[in-house]
Amino acid sequence: MKKAGIAFMLLAACSRGDQSEGAAAATANVIEVTGSDYAFTVPESVEAGTKTFHFANTGKVRHELNISRLKDGVPMDSLLATIKADKSVKDLIDGPVGVLFAEPAGRSSAGLTIDMKPGERYAVICIFADSAGARQHFELGMYKMITVAGGTAPGRALAADTIVATDYAFTYPRTMGAGRHTFVMRNEGKQRHQLSIELLKKGVTVDSIMKVGKAGGDVFALVDGAYGLLHARAGQQNIGGLTLDMLPDREYLIACFFKDSPSSPEHVELGMFGVIRTTAAATGDD
Repeated sequence: MKKAGIAFMLLAACSRGDQSEGAAAATANVIEVTGSDYAFTVPESVEAGTKTFHFANTGKVRHELNISRLKDGVPMDSLLATIKADKSVKDLIDGPVGVLFAEPAGRSSAGLTIDMKPGERYAVICIFADSAGARQHFELGMYKMITVAGGTAPGRALAADTIVATDYAFTYPRTMGAGRHTFVMRNEGKQRHQLSIELLKKGVTVDSIMKVGKAGGDVFALVDGAYGLLHARAGQQNIGGLTLDMLPDREYLIACFFKDSPSSPEHVELGMFGVIRTTAAATGDD
């Protein structure tokens, strides 16, 4: 796809929803994060356990909730400086959790679910910029660090549906029951890959959305919502999962929009996409 298609798939408006008011509210298992222009409201410390993060945007510009787990001893300032210098952060983080998007006065349609253990530290950041050449949002103060305090670590691994990425294809369930699902991505390829999930409008096919995107057309009209994304380096699995409520009798596009180099084609152009169809009845929801 052309750049217009990429920008849409990664940054498109998510479903609008009710927002939490003021400070982020945390329950035993759900953490509500609020983004404004330009700050996050999020607990600085949470108890260990399986947590699902949701994201509401009370600002006037688009924001993202981008979560990664810091390596032991790595200060937040080092991560911020490395991102600002446009250098690799692989030596600073154990791995990425994922990314959620929210339009102004909107709310992400999905959540990021993490098995959090005592002593871990997670970086929360927004790397968007309001225009070309503008400072990225984290440079304006839109970042936080979350420390995992005491409590009991999860006794089992995160229950999730695994989508396997290779160079350049996905192995994934073609049909799933409607209802709540959590996805993780395992990268068995030699390149870095992402998993982006979008809800197609009824009657829209993958061929039609690819043609419109390649022609630089309006792909906004072809989807009902973008849920977020996961990404992982070669030979690794992302930390945490993307949790969403899948509607019955619908089709969800999965795709990777990364490139191996600036001059390379996007992975989606090499065949790295697919469609998950949902049935009316839930079958094996989380």
